[in-house]
Amino acid sequence: MLKKLAKKISKKQIADILFVAIAIAMGFYFKWLWPDIVIFGVFIWIIINPVPSRLTAIPALGFLIITPFLLIFKKESWAEQTAIWAYYFLIMSVIMGIYEIRKEEKPKKS
Repeated sequence: MLKKLAKKISKKQIADILFVAIAIAMGFYFKWLWPDIVIFGVFIWIIINPVPSRLTAIPALGFLIITPFLLIFKKESWAEQTAIWAYYFLIMSVIMGIYEIRKEEKPKKS
């Protein structure tokens, strides 16, 4: 079974997983909070394997919606953190949008 799995996984996939694992290990080394480590790992994965910008905009909108409710319930530190995460996902959405536009503009070779 392990041999079948090894045949299905390409060297690029192994390198991608290793790179994300290194990024996550970096988060533990710098003693980040676990949500920050997860988000950093997701960002590294998205950079390596681009996704549509819509998929990164959805969490940004979710965090933006949650932020005022946290402020209403006097959870200022969590509100600040969710606003920061929303900003990160908005940045990633813009980066992915630029990537999509550049990818579409490339002339196709005949």
